[in-house]
Amino acid sequence: MNRFFASVLVGLLVWNVATALLIDVYVPSPCNASGRCDGDMIFTLKVLGLWLGMFWVCSVSVLLYNVARWKRDWRRHQQRFS
Repeated sequence: MNRFFASVLVGLLVWNVATALLIDVYVPSPCNASGRCDGDMIFTLKVLGLWLGMFWVCSVSVLLYNVARWKRDWRRHQQRFS
């Protein structure tokens, strides 16, 4: 498999796992013991914010990894033909 696609798949896996763990740890359930749920909109916004934030963090890290790899490969290519 191409390293680019492998890094994207690993990035997506990290994004899903990290987001699930952050939501589980940092976003309390809006429902109380009696089953009444208050503040569903705030809960949804927190979850959506974490989800999108972690997506961008993982996307930037995957992009930086691939840019660094492409630059290294390009330098090796240039040295071979110099």
